[in-house]
Amino acid sequence: MSLRTNLLYSALFAASTCMASAAWAQVQEEPTPQATEAPETSSAPAANISDQKIEQFADAYVAVQTIQEKAASQLQTAKDPAQADQVKATAESQMIAAVEKSGLKVDEFNQIVETMTANADVRERVAAKLQERQGGG
Repeated sequence: MSLRTNLLYSALFAASTCMASAAWAQVQEEPTPQATEAPETSSAPAANISDQKIEQFADAYVAVQTIQEKAASQLQTAKDPAQADQVKATAESQMIAAVEKSGLKVDEFNQIVETMTANADVRERVAAKLQERQGGG
């Protein structure tokens, strides 16, 4: 697997972790008015991600997650290492294509994930877009 795909897998895992944390926080707390904004952006990387990039990221994230789930299922039924390698290679190509189809580069996708881990505002914006895509918004 290439370094690019390892980064994509790592990014997807990190995004999943962030999204789970955001979802858990929403379950734990009642929504409060946005009157008190925490100035978290001073130490967070590039928090000024455009709404368009958030939209593209959400599209890419949903597509990549679907590809990853399908590949995981196929890996469980792979009969030999060669077949498993083929599943991984196909998933890698499909994930890269899905990210690029969304209008992002893989590096941009990964950068947004990094920003999400450091910046609650970006994490919440992405979570809201993902919730819209799941029919919850």
